[in-house]
Amino acid sequence: MVTRINNLINKINSRWGRSALLLLVLSSTLGACRKEVKPERLTSYYGRSYTEIFEAFWNGMNTNYMFWDVETVNWDNMYKTYKPRFEYLDQTKNDPQNPQRAVQFLVDMTKDLADSHLSLSFNGLTDYMISGYPVTGTNVFNPSAIRHQLRGDELYVPRSTFDVIIPKYYLTKAEMGTGTANDGTVWRINMGIIPRNNKNILYLEYKDFELQSQYYAVNTTANPVKPVLDNFFRYTKDPSIDGLILDLRGNPGGSVPDLDFLLGRLVTSPVHVTNTRTRNGNGRLDYTPWVKGYVHPQQGSTDFKKPIVVLVDKNSVSMSEMTSMSIKAIWPNAKLVGEHTWGGTGQIPSSDVKYMGGQFVAANFVQVYCAGVELRDVNMVCYENKGLTPDIQIAYDTTAIKRNIDVQLEKGLEVVTK
Repeated sequence: MVTRINNLINKINSRWGRSALLLLVLSSTLGACRKEVKPERLTSYYGRSYTEIFEAFWNGMNTNYMFWDVETVNWDNMYKTYKPRFEYLDQTKNDPQNPQRAVQFLVDMTKDLADSHLSLSFNGLTDYMISGYPVTGTNVFNPSAIRHQLRGDELYVPRSTFDVIIPKYYLTKAEMGTGTANDGTVWRINMGIIPRNNKNILYLEYKDFELQSQYYAVNTTANPVKPVLDNFFRYTKDPSIDGLILDLRGNPGGSVPDLDFLLGRLVTSPVHVTNTRTRNGNGRLDYTPWVKGYVHPQQGSTDFKKPIVVLVDKNSVSMSEMTSMSIKAIWPNAKLVGEHTWGGTGQIPSSDVKYMGGQFVAANFVQVYCAGVELRDVNMVCYENKGLTPDIQIAYDTTAIKRNIDVQLEKGLEVVTK
């Protein structure tokens, strides 16, 4: 259990594009001088004692966290409960277990918060307990990842399903492109046609949402991504294509501009698909007005009018969920097939300093990574920590896949060819 939790935390944080920040050790923090804080937005909160670390963290969350409007955790009660505990650490400042206790307190304060992008990064490796299970040898705590693990959610659909079984046993005119992700892992896109019930279904799957910025624009591999996507866009205009399956299973999200890049090729006028807002002050409920988000048509786009199915699962996160809800907004008859999605729809701005909410550092003891933009669908439904429910629910079948049968894809084909 412990190993699986640690592995899942590492995967989630690496895929969500976290950049590590070298924090000062606690001993340096306790002796540091207080610095001036920029008035426009607080991204660093300073402290020289455990009590001040607590105040920095509590105030940082109070000011920067995006989801207080839907949060079930009583943050004022957290202040009343944990401030005395941090004060006690200062009274026993020579106890070598104090840094570990401070970590556990911060974990306990945040373990039930809704933001699925939220993670705490501590200086060095640390140990803590979650629901009776020890988590050891990690410097990152991601509440959402651990909640999913403790609920017994299935692990990821293996890449062999996408890269071997589907191209070999389902696709005709199969095309594959590769690239190298920022974390050094191999990135792959799979595209082709699936003939079924005398119809031709266009299929597209890719590892994460970095289509335009990384893999379409800059790709020098032996199998470039650009020709694959160019052919995909060409197929969407081909009258012989009878439907589309977009496979977002296990896709952890990525770049928001990919929404226009991908779906903007399939519409000829702007379509309202989401609503977003940010923080506009240091008060807990200081928010900007809601702003409508649109998918914008791209050069050479046409209206796609064929049936659409999106395959999703418990590990479809962030941009996968945003794309799914956008498709449902543009094409109300489109269907989500598979499993309940993760529930991490908040956005991480590319330049957080422009926003009043988002990531910050508390007393140089912990870096807090969290959403800086709250997102809801066109009907103002919030999916954070809830996820999207598929129109047709069907679990991944590990037994059937050994016979080269992907039951979720089979169900998607059944739906899209009706």
